[in-house]
Amino acid sequence: MRYCDNRPSGVIRGEVLGGTSRINSMIYTRSTAADYDAWASLGYSEWSYKKLLPYFVKSETSLDYQNSTYHGNTGPWITQTFNYFSWLFQAYRAFTDCAKAMDFIAVPDFNAPDAPPEGVTTLSLTLSRQRERVSSFEAFLPKKIALERRNLTICTNALVSRIVFTEEKGLPHTEKILFKSSDQKSDNIYSVKINKEVIVCSGAVGSPQVLMLSGIGPRECLEEHGIKVVHDLPGVGSTLTDHHSIPVAWEVPAAESLTSMATSPLKIALELFKYIFFQVGLFSIPVQTLALYVRSRMTKEDSTGLVEEVSPKSFDPQSLIPDIELMPLSTSGMDNFDDPEFKNILSKTPIFCVLATILQPKSHGTVRLASSNPHDKPKVDFGILSDDSDYTIARSAVRLTLFIADKIKASGFPLLRNLTFPAEKQELDAQNNTTEEMDKFIRKRIRTTFHYASTCRMAPEYDSKAPGVVDDELKVHGVKGLRVCDTSIFPKIVSGHLQAPAVMVAEKCADLIKNGP
Repeated sequence: MRYCDNRPSGVIRGEVLGGTSRINSMIYTRSTAADYDAWASLGYSEWSYKKLLPYFVKSETSLDYQNSTYHGNTGPWITQTFNYFSWLFQAYRAFTDCAKAMDFIAVPDFNAPDAPPEGVTTLSLTLSRQRERVSSFEAFLPKKIALERRNLTICTNALVSRIVFTEEKGLPHTEKILFKSSDQKSDNIYSVKINKEVIVCSGAVGSPQVLMLSGIGPRECLEEHGIKVVHDLPGVGSTLTDHHSIPVAWEVPAAESLTSMATSPLKIALELFKYIFFQVGLFSIPVQTLALYVRSRMTKEDSTGLVEEVSPKSFDPQSLIPDIELMPLSTSGMDNFDDPEFKNILSKTPIFCVLATILQPKSHGTVRLASSNPHDKPKVDFGILSDDSDYTIARSAVRLTLFIADKIKASGFPLLRNLTFPAEKQELDAQNNTTEEMDKFIRKRIRTTFHYASTCRMAPEYDSKAPGVVDDELKVHGVKGLRVCDTSIFPKIVSGHLQAPAVMVAEKCADLIKNGP
């Protein structure tokens, strides 16, 4: 990462039926109503919150809000909130209590249309009654559908080589898809003829790769790898956006951290027993169960609390979108696992961590081809901190985290030494009245949150802010018979975790297909 001391960063994706919903933290956050009204304000009235709410409702069965008008009770995707999860570690209770003492309200359901942009909340999760993960695979592709539908063929261990186009009425039209074995054990190339259209759903990293391999993308990038240009579309693979997180971590007693399982076989055996026979304990929860959402403009200059909001002269949905999320975790939250410090200290030390997260970054990155070989992973540049204005939000998030930590210590909870931003470094900044040490810390620790979006964004092809790839029906500009359906189409990233919005896009796309010509 060029702007983060040239550190490398991993790209994690779920290459399996169900995608990343098979390996993620199972968090079900729709994002605020203002997130989608901000999309509508860009000219996409059919993508307002009011128009999209039915798609969230359609896919869901909520075990908590069965009589709610804005939660579903007949959909295939099960969600629930287990409040007792939050108190498996007392650090979570201390975090919540201290946030409330700072005037952050407790929000029962952050997915409610009228949920405030600030508050601490216990998160909804995609968990069954038996406390088992419910991925999009289990929810939307059960055995009954997979086996009984004659018009459905599922090819696993298959890798798309490219989409082939033919000329039709002056425009490239999808003709066939070429694919091969993903394990490279065979050189056979298979072909599928296209009758109507192709829906690319390879995620915000994979979808631009498929388009570029097929000749759709920035001309210079395609020609660099000897790929024939079908349509010069500069927006493909551009504007990669993510939520950027800074892990602020403290040493805690062993009982307050998941590290206790990593260092104790007996603890693992006990927790497995509790989960298998009673569906409780550490194996029954994801890593994150709580969140504190904040608008940075509503925090005091020193991030010690909230200021009173002044009603704006004119309404702007962007003003109601939180741009900071604090994620309490019972593990380190690091992603640089090859770092000697992590290997020698952080992987073995009991840790309580808060991921101080930027939800609306101005920094953007790119996805580009490494070669014309589909087996080669694309080159991903997250562009983290490429826009200096993100430092302002990052500092606010870190300061707020440190202030809450001071409150937690004052409450009597044993937060011990700060492992990632030591007290002596903080004191240097205080003495010199600078942010030099904090900025060094941010550059050293900031990381992706694996919430990739906006690489095939919904926008005009020649949008003045950032060129678009698809229209409001998710059809790719400049060609016929091709849509994209995943988080890559987001006009701008939303403030929540992305799996619920990804499924909403799929439900919306299904209606667009059914109602189309």
